[in-house]
Amino acid sequence: MSEKKSSISKRPLGEPYTIVKERLSGTSTDLTSFFFHPGANIYVFSYEKEGVKRHTFIDTGDSRYRNRILSILTENDIDPTTIERIIMTHRHPDHCSLAALLAKESGARILVHPNFRSLIEGEVEESEQRWWNGFDPSQLNECDIEYLSQSDKSAGRSINGVDFPILGEPIEIGEGAKLEILACPECTPTHSPDQIIILYSPRNSAGDGFRPTDDILFSGDLWLITGPLYSRSFRSIFRRVRYGLVQLKNLVSGKGIVRRNARDQDPRAKEALKKGFSLIRVGPGHGKEFMGSRIIPYSMLAERDMLLALGYPLNANKSTLKQRDLAPRVAALREQGYTSFVEELLYWRKLGYTSNEISELLVRIYKEQTGGDKLTQKDRVQRREALKGVLTRLKDDKVQSEKLRQLALSTLFELQREDSNT
Repeated sequence: MSEKKSSISKRPLGEPYTIVKERLSGTSTDLTSFFFHPGANIYVFSYEKEGVKRHTFIDTGDSRYRNRILSILTENDIDPTTIERIIMTHRHPDHCSLAALLAKESGARILVHPNFRSLIEGEVEESEQRWWNGFDPSQLNECDIEYLSQSDKSAGRSINGVDFPILGEPIEIGEGAKLEILACPECTPTHSPDQIIILYSPRNSAGDGFRPTDDILFSGDLWLITGPLYSRSFRSIFRRVRYGLVQLKNLVSGKGIVRRNARDQDPRAKEALKKGFSLIRVGPGHGKEFMGSRIIPYSMLAERDMLLALGYPLNANKSTLKQRDLAPRVAALREQGYTSFVEELLYWRKLGYTSNEISELLVRIYKEQTGGDKLTQKDRVQRREALKGVLTRLKDDKVQSEKLRQLALSTLFELQREDSNT
């Protein structure tokens, strides 16, 4: 079983970011996560290589921190001159604006999706350039950039039946750990045509001691639940006003309104990742880390989830679920959700998680079902209730073991205490 990781979470007085620094389980590698408010997150792996402390970055942050990023890194024991590589999740300036600055400081190689080339070579539509705020992608021409090609050794990694092309070879991080870079499957609409996700794992293969929560998925902007569109900061309000003015200009000029709904973007990738992992830590492009688990789409069903599962569109009227002819199918969905939930908890126990650890994971998942736009918030309230529902049923299910029923009871108590504290 992997050793317990230690972490420190802090937000320096007056600073617009939170820092979490931890020793990754089973390794001598540190991960420093900078959760910016506003701006995109930066993740930094630090490890020994040939007697020198080296760093691998995932994204580099927003240009608003240009004059401070070097000192921010140095203050957190990250020497900008020893950055080994920079991996860019996609082309948006809040993620890649500081890549050229850090690469020139260190000589680091920048790894990107092959479609990133169009940004650097200036083949970008005017509508996208409106949001650059002084960002000049041509500066990246002066850097060592590798446009990752699909690996010859594998057609891709299948996640819940969806193929994610593997880009390049796995990257060794410290001793025994690796990063695997995957391209998001092509989809319309998409958040960005050059999206990649990164999977971190401290082992070469699942075996004795494997714990899925030792792995981390860095998801870029596939999820924007706490992204710039939903921030309440003054800058983000200004951004939304700007966005509205651009839309008005397009409407007056006859171009029409361009609708960008994060819910609709890259549905194949999102569904695959939501359902493809028993448990996994997720480092998003914006907002705090959260726990991903397939119990959410399979067992914590909101009304909108059930409508989609029954073949109805996202905007279908929820009263449809009350139709008498749908009652057997709705009941079957709930039954399957409960069965999946019990099977998942038994699987977690098989992997070595104790009852207390499983309860803590469930409480964490419950607490993280918050945020987003109005529709998402409503869905998440319903998912929290659904989790309490399956736990209540499990508590009273005499077919199940006493240990499992006691786990459900103790978790319900913790959820009630969480509700009373919020």
